[in-house]
Amino acid sequence: MSVVGAVGGDLVARGLLDGLPAAYLSGVTRFATPPAAELDALRADAEGLAARLAAGEAGDADLPLLTRVAFFAGHGAVLAGCGVRTPSYDLVGSYRDNLRTPVGPRLDARPRAGDRRWRVLGREVGFPLGVPACVLNGGEEWVRYHARNGFSVLTYKTVRSRAHEPNAQPNWTFAPRPPGDVVVSDPWDWVAPGDPGVSTVNSFGVPSPAPEEWGPDLERSLAAVDDDQLLLVSVMGSGDGPALVEDFAATARLAQDAGAGVVELNLSCPNTLSASADEGVKPPLCLDADATVAVVEGVRRALDDRTGLVAKLSWLDAGRLAALVPRLAPLVDGVAGINTVASRVVRADGAPTFPGRAVAGLSGAAVRDAALDFTTRLVALREAGGHAFDVLAMGGVTDPASFAALWAAGADAVQSAAGAFADPFLARDCVAAHGDTLSRSVPR
Repeated sequence: MSVVGAVGGDLVARGLLDGLPAAYLSGVTRFATPPAAELDALRADAEGLAARLAAGEAGDADLPLLTRVAFFAGHGAVLAGCGVRTPSYDLVGSYRDNLRTPVGPRLDARPRAGDRRWRVLGREVGFPLGVPACVLNGGEEWVRYHARNGFSVLTYKTVRSRAHEPNAQPNWTFAPRPPGDVVVSDPWDWVAPGDPGVSTVNSFGVPSPAPEEWGPDLERSLAAVDDDQLLLVSVMGSGDGPALVEDFAATARLAQDAGAGVVELNLSCPNTLSASADEGVKPPLCLDADATVAVVEGVRRALDDRTGLVAKLSWLDAGRLAALVPRLAPLVDGVAGINTVASRVVRADGAPTFPGRAVAGLSGAAVRDAALDFTTRLVALREAGGHAFDVLAMGGVTDPASFAALWAAGADAVQSAAGAFADPFLARDCVAAHGDTLSRSVPR
């Protein structure tokens, strides 16, 4: 039976086929309504697909449309159960609902590069590709999911010293149009899974459960990865001056107490500086070199010597990065970057994609050049200064070629968020393409 036939049969068996067009339209209009002509076209596509499925006339050519329709209809689990390449995070569902379990497909066995290993932050990993701190590593089920799908350098989503709620939905949308002065993204936009040109925008607000919740979950997550996989833990502090340093340090200690062997400091997201900024979105902490160094020094003093420390930065221009790296290098075991790129985001009709939040984070192929530029400069500064920190590079990694580009630039590990979200088979494809030949493996 074809994949389309299997998905259609499952929809019929679950009693979902008759209501598929209505469920799809409910999903695409969840946060805003497309223009009438576009909405009519979306409705006609879904109704035609449902009719072909009911008549047994749907074929392989219908798979792209079926994937989109079933995903927005809330039936991602049906697609995943049939092995369809489909996004792992339900864009229509709430942040809390998504924490329970990914909706993307799961591989039967973890992809491996034979017995080859690569050294990252003093540990040996089975392949130097992973998923950074983001909602895709928001809990134990997500960590298990990505570890099984072949991502071996994972960073647990940023946690705080107290609970912090997410921004109102929508939180994440596709961005299929080339970015200009603004990014145009409608909540119903779609990019086919596996398309290396995928870009997304998100506005989550760095949510976090309370330590009483994330601490035990982190312990379980650390136990869920294999011996040749690495789970870092991202932490963030709040406040100003000494209070900010102490909150970062206290949260890092909580992560260490839960078993974290490597702590990553989130210095690259909004919401950490008190200075006012456009539309209420505050600049990343790493733009303030003195505040950044104070935080890193404070956390380094607070942690055991055995605990690794990574500083995660946003894209910085040449002057800022060159001034900051020599000050960070003696304090850290790794530097990670880049985070999403802050961008103005609107719908096609000019209204904010994320109501009340004009600025959101752009990721995926649209930031690939910025990530490669940052990584190249960071590696050059490391070499010129004789520093020993590892580089964890990310930004625009959506296929084996973009993984290889950051690796060739000198990264010690590569991570992917938008790419891993849109294509849960990304690690499998990278291992297949590069597992036998990737340079700098540990001699065995």
